[in-house]
Parts: sequence; C-alpha cells; structure tokens
Amino acid sequence: MTADDIIAWYGRVADNALATRPSFARAWLMAGYKGMAAKTQIAGDRRFLPSGREGYALFMSRVVSAMAHPERMAVTSIFTPNEIFHALDALPATAEAIASFASGAQAESGIIAAAEASGIPETYCSYHKTLMGLATTGVLEAPRMLAATSVACDANNLSFKTLAARWGVPFSFIDVPYELSCDAILYVADELRDMGKMAEEAFGKKLSETKLTELCESSERTRKALLSTLPHRSGKNLRNTMTLEMMEMLDLHLLLGTPEAERFATRMKHDIAYADTYQGLNLVWGHVSPYFLEGIGRQIDCTERAQIVASDMMFDFLEPEGEEAKLQGARADGLLFGPGTPYEFMAERVVRNCFNGPAERRGRTLVRLAQATHADGAVIFCHWGCRQTAGASQLMRQMLEETGYPVLVLDGDAVDRANCMEGQMTTRFDAFLELLEAHRG
Repeated sequence: MTADDIIAWYGRVADNALATRPSFARAWLMAGYKGMAAKTQIAGDRRFLPSGREGYALFMSRVVSAMAHPERMAVTSIFTPNEIFHALDALPATAEAIASFASGAQAESGIIAAAEASGIPETYCSYHKTLMGLATTGVLEAPRMLAATSVACDANNLSFKTLAARWGVPFSFIDVPYELSCDAILYVADELRDMGKMAEEAFGKKLSETKLTELCESSERTRKALLSTLPHRSGKNLRNTMTLEMMEMLDLHLLLGTPEAERFATRMKHDIAYADTYQGLNLVWGHVSPYFLEGIGRQIDCTERAQIVASDMMFDFLEPEGEEAKLQGARADGLLFGPGTPYEFMAERVVRNCFNGPAERRGRTLVRLAQATHADGAVIFCHWGCRQTAGASQLMRQMLEETGYPVLVLDGDAVDRANCMEGQMTTRFDAFLELLEAHRG
C-alpha cells in the first residue's frame, strides 16, 4: 500500500462519517493534521531548502493550532491584513488554508457535496465550498470572528456573511476601492480601524497601537527580504514543489508581521542566494497551484526539468512604478505610508495589491516577475469558480506574450480532484515545456 493509498483511505473514513458522526470526523481529521504537523517539525522533507522545511512546518503548526483552538481563531480571506489579529494573540486561518487541509487529506469530495446539498452552487469557488461544507457538517467549529476583503474574490462577502450568520459570530468586511488613490487608502484604513475594534470585542482584549506598529515594522522587513530574493531566483535550484509554493505563500500572508514570518523570509533570502545552480526551465505561475496533479508534479516538483520561480500570489505587492509611483506625497520608493501609521500602512498594501483594480495591474506584475527572474515562460491557472482569473487570463496572456514570454493557460481545480482532467492537463503541460525547451535551443 502506497502513501497515497493510505491518505485516500484516511479521507474516505472522514467522508463516511460526515453525515452521521461529524464530531468523529473532526477528531479523525484533527488527529491526522496534528500528526503531520509534528512530523514536519521532527523530520522535514530533505528535498527542500532549509527555509522550505521551515516554511512547511510553520504553515502546518499555525493552521493546525488555529483549527484546534477555535476560541482563538479568526477565519480570514487571503489578503486581509492579519497584523491586527496577531496584536491580539489571535490565530488567523484563511479559507484557502483550511480547504487545503481537507483536500490534502483527500476528504474534499464529501465536504463539497455537503456544501452543494445545502444550496451552494456547483460553480462556486471550491475553496469556499469546502470551507462552507466544513461549517455545514459541523466539522469546523465556530471561530471568534470572520474578516475578509473584497480582494480578490467575489465569494468573500457572500461566504463569510453566510458563515457569520450560521455561527453567530461577528464579521468585518473590508470593501477595497477599485481605483488607486490616497483617498482610497485612507478609506480602507478607517475600515481596518473598525475591524480592530470588532476584534477587540470578539477576543476580549485591548489592541495595543505600539504592538501593532511593531508588527507592521516587521511586516515591512519581511516584505523587503522577500522582494530581495527576486534577482537571485534566476538560475538557482529552489527545490520546491507546488505544495510548498502554496504553503510558503500562505505563510507570508497568514503570519505577516510575526517574528516567525520575518525569520522565514530572511532565511529564504539566504538559502536562495547560496542555492545550487539550476539548468532547468524557470516558470512564473499565475494564481494557485493544483498540488495533487501527479502528472504535472512529476515534471515540476523538485525536478531538473522545470520549477516555479515566482508567483503573483506570493509577490502580490511589488514596489510601485510608473504612474502608480507618482501619487501626491509619495516617498522615494513610490509609497505613501510607512509602519509608523499602521492602519494606513496596511491599507496601502491592500489597495495596491495586484489582484485589486484593473486586470492590467496583475498582468504587469506577472511581466515584472518574469523579467526579474529571467523566466522561460508563464503558467496561468484558472481555478474552478474564480471568475476574476478566468476573465483576466487572456489579457494577462497577451501582455506576457507581447513581452516575449510564452504562456500556458490551464483550467482546473486546486481543491477538488473531481474537477481536474489530469490526463489532458498533463499532456498540455508537457507540450508547453517541450516548446520552452525548443525556444532555448
């Protein structure tokens, strides 16, 4: 029996218990999650760089802790500034992280079916369907509060509002203006202040502005350490996988502001600078990655043929350039606010996020990542139910191709195995790599 067979059996046990024994399903899944978290602390995957092993263990331990302690948990969307929750010693966990745990246990099919049976449309984002299925079945216990931004998912407001009503917990929604301006940043800053007040009530603690400022200072150092890795990624063996890429990306959003995130980014910077040379293909990746597709994984996960060198999910906030760096009052780096004004600092990061505003901003981000890493090409993954990526994919493709980067657009699902035609996707991916290899000559 292979490891995959064991995980499949493990997921079936959870699936079979969902309808009649949700408490058992929860205990069963949590036992497995805690076991995996402990394993990553004791014996990390030796294929990874030291920072990769640290990032994997960090993700597992923090998300498992949040799910095991719902009285300290805040369920958030991926681009919600979490410094506020860390200042209150709360444990944020995103919809994407929680859903990925269910999918990693191969238990997503029954959970998604439960969500659809409760009235959630089949075409809905499968990350959100999984989160709502976990809530519907009672497997996921109620957190203290929910918080989401309108970036970058239309489902955020609908899902979180529904869950807040179901669980009877407060929900803070940060509506981020489409246009970039100082007024937009100040508007979001005020929304974040309101979120902070709601969090104080939910967690029964007073938010320290001094601590929040310190966390934002750490966020800035973490972001700068991450950005400094870009020029060094070209031709370096990153020794990563699609799974690790997602976990590291989530670490740098979930834990932004914490000493752990800063230490992780600093170690990543060191590891990449001194990594072995790499002769394979370097790919920029758009959106999330379907880590369970073995056919693609065999060609991209710690292989000599190809690797993900950067993604727009991890590098969602680059230094401003062009007109975006010329707002009145901008500093030399093109930004308006620093950590000394924490709410404005966090708000600017959200408003300038490449997933906010026109699709051209995201296309420019992918082009800049490809240029900075001397990538051979780009893959844009259109995740099931993500209308923003699906709608923008051809524009992003055009922008990349006009600057000389071949592009593959893949349609699939990063959570639900049932929505992926693995054979067809693997064939297309292999053909794309062959094209890139031919371009190299």
